[in-house]
Amino acid sequence: MRKTSSGLVLWFGAAAAGCAQSATPENFAGEYEEALCAWSSGCSVFQSRGQCRDALVWDTSGRFQYLLAALEADRVTFDAEAAEACLEQVSALACEADLLDRVLFSVGPAAAPEVCREVFVGKVRNYDPCLNSEECAGDAVCGFPPGGCPEGMCCAGACRVLDTGAGPKIGDPCNGSDCEDDAFCARDPNTFLFTVCTARREAGEGCSDDTGSCAEGLYCDFNNFTCKKEVERGGDCSSGETCAEGLRCYHDGDDGRTCRALPNEGESCSPSNYPPCARFDNYCDASNRCVKKPGPGEACPDWECLPYAECQPNAGAQVCILRGSEGSSCGADTGYIQCIGHLQCGEGDRCAPPDPEPVCDVPE
Repeated sequence: MRKTSSGLVLWFGAAAAGCAQSATPENFAGEYEEALCAWSSGCSVFQSRGQCRDALVWDTSGRFQYLLAALEADRVTFDAEAAEACLEQVSALACEADLLDRVLFSVGPAAAPEVCREVFVGKVRNYDPCLNSEECAGDAVCGFPPGGCPEGMCCAGACRVLDTGAGPKIGDPCNGSDCEDDAFCARDPNTFLFTVCTARREAGEGCSDDTGSCAEGLYCDFNNFTCKKEVERGGDCSSGETCAEGLRCYHDGDDGRTCRALPNEGESCSPSNYPPCARFDNYCDASNRCVKKPGPGEACPDWECLPYAECQPNAGAQVCILRGSEGSSCGADTGYIQCIGHLQCGEGDRCAPPDPEPVCDVPE
């Protein structure tokens, strides 16, 4: 076992050993971190799961430790089924750039799928004190005063329901983007003020007054301001058409562009696209194929390295250097190399975990 910087004990049992074990409040933290490290190492964010565990600070804010206290105080319940679904989905996450950014630049379980927010189910009633939205029952969230808490202090908010339903229906007055899903808030063509919720427009109808007024699966064509169907896989998008969900308008290497999924490792690519490949640990090489980025000790003529390394000048060339681990130098002698994961360059130019935030007491 080991501890987070907030003092929470993480048990590496079933997930570390590869055995099945039901999720419990006591083992969930360690199982979650192990699932996240399985994803991270599989996507080349780290060289190994061990390196991941040493470089990620999962509970710096004390969020999970607070939820365990809230569980003991009967303010939340633990949903084992949601916990197991969360662990399964975390380890199966795609190697996508936005997830990489959230894992490396956010402290805590920021890459978690939606089901992970259902692991702890709130029991606190509306307007009762809270410190975390997961304590609040139903659709309520924990709201705080506009000024927030003084720095370094814990102060309770209150559970509040912010969204009371699907929004105004078609024909009801509105003020912005609060209409139900199949409607938009129309504007008066003379005053440009919001009027009533109006049915979303179908293909061929105009959208010059509101480019967000088209129905699902359609987009507003800026060339003639009419609603058009999104382009499916293989369709031409060279004139600025919008591709269907999950597809990108991809440069074909000539003047044309086609709606397609980003290419996977080993597939053909075009370096003029950003990103050129589906996986963030790939780049488009000179043969126009998606291949793995270079790792530590390998040349990086295009300044591209795997996420756990960075490209630095070396004797007139560029070489990938491993990012700094805990305790290693990050000063001038290393070319001010970045620290790996959540580690930060601290006192004495050494990589160290970030300072933990205080763990607040459960409100009375």
